[in-house]
Amino acid sequence: MKREYFGFVIFLLLAGCAPVEHFDKEAPPEYLTKNRTELFRSGPAQAFPSEKIEKDISLNVLKKDSGYAFVRVSDDRTGYVVFSDLRVAPPIAPGVPFDPVNMEEIVEVPLPDFGVIPDEIPEKLRKK
Repeated sequence: MKREYFGFVIFLLLAGCAPVEHFDKEAPPEYLTKNRTELFRSGPAQAFPSEKIEKDISLNVLKKDSGYAFVRVSDDRTGYVVFSDLRVAPPIAPGVPFDPVNMEEIVEVPLPDFGVIPDEIPEKLRKK
């Protein structure tokens, strides 16, 4: 290979590398697993078998690098999962504020007594 192309080739190789994304440790983004996925405790190339995480398990992404995400599961386990096996968690619904009712504001309307039969039947209701 010619010397003048060597720098250009190195530039192309480095340009193709994905940058490492770090997220805020205090409020990391929340994701859910799309399906049953593997959790690598010590890294993607660990020598021992991985753990399995079930579908729709909530986890926080702490770092994203080369197709893998370093995550913290809700039970405080950490490890690596394949990033394509994750989906963004839906936003948390805002809470409905509690509005207590003041008993003095309630107006009670008495119901009619249906057991009482009127003495007179109005003329418009009489059969002819």
